[in-house]
Amino acid sequence: MKFRVLGYLEIRTADDHVLDITQPQQRALLSILLLHANRPVPKHRLTDLIWGPGPPASACGMLRTYLWKARTLFDDPGRLRTHPSGYALHVEPGELDLHDFRRLVDVGEQLLEEDPHTASLLLQQALALWQEPVLGDLPPTAAMEAEAIHLMDRRRLAERSLVWAELALGRHHEIVPRLRAMAAADPLDEHAWAQLMLALYRSGRQADALMTYTQVRTLLADECGVEPGPELRRLHQRILDEDDTLGCRGAEPALPEVPRPGEQAPAPHQLPPDIPDFTGREAETARLVMLLEAAGTAAAPPVVLVCGQPGVGKTALAVHAAHQLRHRFPDGQLHVQLGATSDSPKGVHDALGELLRSLGVACPAVPDSTDERAALLRTRLAGRRVLIVADDAAGPTQARRLLPGMAGSALLLTSRMRLAAPPGATLIDLDPLSPADSLLMLERMIGRRRVAAEPEAAGRVAAACAELPLALRIAGMRLAARPNWPLRTFAEIIGDRHSRLDVLEADDEGVRARLAPSCAALDPRALRAMRLLAHGELDDFASWVVAVLLGGPYAETVVGTLVDHCLLTPVGVDATGEPRYRLPELLRLYAAAGHDGTPEEADAVRERLLDAWLLLSRAADRGLARPPRLPRAGDTRGDRPDALAAVIPGRVATRITVDASAWFAAEYANLRRVIDRECPARPATAARLADRQFAWQQQHGLLDDAERIWRRIARCAERLGQAGTVSHARYRLACVSAARGAGRVACVVGGGGEGR
Repeated sequence: MKFRVLGYLEIRTADDHVLDITQPQQRALLSILLLHANRPVPKHRLTDLIWGPGPPASACGMLRTYLWKARTLFDDPGRLRTHPSGYALHVEPGELDLHDFRRLVDVGEQLLEEDPHTASLLLQQALALWQEPVLGDLPPTAAMEAEAIHLMDRRRLAERSLVWAELALGRHHEIVPRLRAMAAADPLDEHAWAQLMLALYRSGRQADALMTYTQVRTLLADECGVEPGPELRRLHQRILDEDDTLGCRGAEPALPEVPRPGEQAPAPHQLPPDIPDFTGREAETARLVMLLEAAGTAAAPPVVLVCGQPGVGKTALAVHAAHQLRHRFPDGQLHVQLGATSDSPKGVHDALGELLRSLGVACPAVPDSTDERAALLRTRLAGRRVLIVADDAAGPTQARRLLPGMAGSALLLTSRMRLAAPPGATLIDLDPLSPADSLLMLERMIGRRRVAAEPEAAGRVAAACAELPLALRIAGMRLAARPNWPLRTFAEIIGDRHSRLDVLEADDEGVRARLAPSCAALDPRALRAMRLLAHGELDDFASWVVAVLLGGPYAETVVGTLVDHCLLTPVGVDATGEPRYRLPELLRLYAAAGHDGTPEEADAVRERLLDAWLLLSRAADRGLARPPRLPRAGDTRGDRPDALAAVIPGRVATRITVDASAWFAAEYANLRRVIDRECPARPATAARLADRQFAWQQQHGLLDDAERIWRRIARCAERLGQAGTVSHARYRLACVSAARGAGRVACVVGGGGEGR
């Protein structure tokens, strides 16, 4: 097996499958045991690390459960051993990245004096094992933070040793960016500043080395009220004296030649890794590349915003396209995570500081004000070709501060808000994957043969994931970790709407974790509207539905807010001229299960919508033009005369039903859904609604659909003993038969029985 703790916890089996460990305390327990691998960890130490001071009363029982679950993960039950002093996890040499790191560092540091070249290679291999953030997915207890600090201290020592090896090899110019990063990460580390001064001096940059001393001296005075230590002071004096014996770790080689004019530090390449199994998006990628390639010829720097609902793959697309453009931006690719919807979003002030430091601006030289930082960024980008990828922007003001000032560079933004684009930006609105690409993504994760063996079940899995890349990736990970699972079994599990979001959980990368911040950013009115829409279980809808649910005149404003936050999807304009929207399926499940909602609220929503459809369908039916032999449905039993005005303004009702045939065409899918829902318990109500669309169905040749509806009403009414409704349903079925036989409408609406 392979174990990784230098970053997020990862455990791989012998056949290279990653174990699915999602429970935070379970991950914490395994991480702690691996940090102390092959050594017993006392029980009280485990509880301190997992829960911190004052653990819950059930901590001992929970710890036993976590230990039992940990044993079930391994083929060898002897891996997790019980000792009198605690518990120990046994690992073999070469299985744990922390052990590999320590071994490589120990050997590398031993070779620093006699073989700096080999030492450099070994230390680089050791540092390459690290991923950020270290222990970032574990509980933030004081004891756990101490473990993280200990690890980071050991890493800094290894980085310091690597710097000495590089300096001994004469790679002074190449090591400057690493030293700047080390000094920025720990500004009070005088040793890092000393190494940076030495590297600058040995690169022929005496003035920069002296300026660095001035910067660190100012920093120490401002932060700690002290002067630099003796090491820095001695080095500063030797640089002032142009000491040509100034060497590396006691050696005294001659100073190298001054670098050639125009020689610069390596360009920053900060893009996250591209996704190896990135699927689909060919058209969107091509458009992104085309827009950003114009940076070299356009009069102004191009700006592109990729937006879409949570989990749709905005960041993945942006990074994928940016990798294809690396050759177009030879002066660097910068990446900054703004985190507009995270718990602790990074403000534009901090983001500008991060970008400036990446472009070589020393920490003390970064201006204090946001406007000055933005101006300095434009100055640094002038005359250069740099691509900035800013992820999760909060709004146009934030994005505007990141704009390059001159042509040559470009800005690529992602956001969950359509309004995050600054003036002049091109908007790319990202939709879910197509069904074909969703299946292809599953194929790449679990194997083509497995999908080909059960294509129907694979399609059901993709549909349950709403074709969202995030949900598909979590589902694919679960299937990949269980290679013997039939797809049909997983399709049944994920097909259950009540537990679907539980299946799509994966720590902070789960669907809930992506949806929660976007919903939390809404104002109370928009949040309530979204929850009520979720209870309504609509196919798609016009904004008048929101007016019905909220009972107020501000429906358009609320709909606009939800659309701007990418939480409602525009799906076109219906036959009446009304824009229509759809609530994404996984968001609907999340909103319907919200803690603020109740079953009574869901019932009230459905009743309110039922009233609206009954009354609007009656108004539309009265507006249909028809032959004299086809009179209108006359039944109003159960209608409340003032109900329509109560649920929807009269002017809106008139506007949307003025073309009755168009209104029925727009609402037909929702009417069928409501009739099907009402049939089992209230077939008489279903019959009233079916009556009011019956003439329109006949006019448009939807006799098969009408027959299905009336047969179901008849069955449900017969089961409940509602003889009048049964009689009326059979009458309508006779009308359908007559219309088919005569090739014309042969029945009259209002033919007796309950529900006419």
